[in-house]
Amino acid sequence: MARHKAISKARWLVSQKNIIELWQEENVLADEQGRLERCYLPILQRLCPTIKDHTRILELCSGPVCTVRLLEGGEKTYLDPMFDEYRRMYPGKLPKGKFLALAAEKVPEKDHSFDLILCINGLDHVLNPELVLNEIERLLKPSGVLLIGMTVFPAPIARLRYFCERFFSLLRDEAHPYAYSLLALARTLSRHFDIVEEIKLDESSHADSRSMLSEYAFICQPKKARDRDRSKKTSGKA
Repeated sequence: MARHKAISKARWLVSQKNIIELWQEENVLADEQGRLERCYLPILQRLCPTIKDHTRILELCSGPVCTVRLLEGGEKTYLDPMFDEYRRMYPGKLPKGKFLALAAEKVPEKDHSFDLILCINGLDHVLNPELVLNEIERLLKPSGVLLIGMTVFPAPIARLRYFCERFFSLLRDEAHPYAYSLLALARTLSRHFDIVEEIKLDESSHADSRSMLSEYAFICQPKKARDRDRSKKTSGKA
């Protein structure tokens, strides 16, 4: 399914409770931190070879892992509605930075204020993915970069999971209200951004017990950003 109908607030709260239970499993934080460092640090280093003190970075749905902690420098903001729970679960283990214990659909920051935005395995946990992507559009600078990481399913499995979520609640995945195929995710992102690069990762989420999945990273820019860059280069040559 390329466009999901948003779940209810009650359903979303159930999913958040289940996410907390997943993070309580033994060694899951250390294992996931190691996996994200192996999979995403090379991508982040390539995207951000130099980070200045005033570079603004936002990570949505960061969980207790806080992937962008892997980068040195910059003004880092982490957003996750369950931060109060994570502080109790992992005292002293969250990184330095600004923390917002809020849902990702409405972020109290000014338009076009971030140079880099990350959302790693978070889009399938939110209340409304389309509203989150709209908010990222609003927050990202015209020259900014978005890094989305996401587990995806073969199309028939993603479709089956969608119908279980909508019509057969006993069979649904309580922690993951949304499921995407690779094509559906690409189409969803393309409605909001220009996809610069699509990368298949060697590992998928350790905290995720689902089968038949792969994890992909998408590097995106605001729409038309590349066209503007081309126009500047062309006029410069003239």
